[in-house]
Amino acid sequence: MTVQKPFDKTIDLIQDRLSLNSLNQKVISGNLANLNTPGYAAREVSFEKNLREALEEGVMPMTRSDPGHVDSTGLRAAMKSPELEVTGPVDLDREMVNLARNNVEYQYMVTMLNKKFAMFKLALGEGGP
Repeated sequence: MTVQKPFDKTIDLIQDRLSLNSLNQKVISGNLANLNTPGYAAREVSFEKNLREALEEGVMPMTRSDPGHVDSTGLRAAMKSPELEVTGPVDLDREMVNLARNNVEYQYMVTMLNKKFAMFKLALGEGGP
């Protein structure tokens, strides 16, 4: 008999997004470090572009047990294989915007993970007053 763990999928998705944010941080930092390097072409993680294309093409079938539920198995697969795309010369303003956006996303995901663990603690009776 297999025991269902109700929050594993959510925590796995948060973990995957944090990993993607970490990769984004490395790529953006590399771009900024090479700002004045002649011939260097900026790079970016193309996960969002690939996901958008997949959603537009309808290649990710959604399975729902309830009209309010979304099956995210296709999203997990897409997050596991981000690609680096060359975007041209490094633009300082663009990289700083990307860095700020990535930081906000990372902090948001950490907050969501902390809330999920607080829910576990409350459910176990350890989070009461």
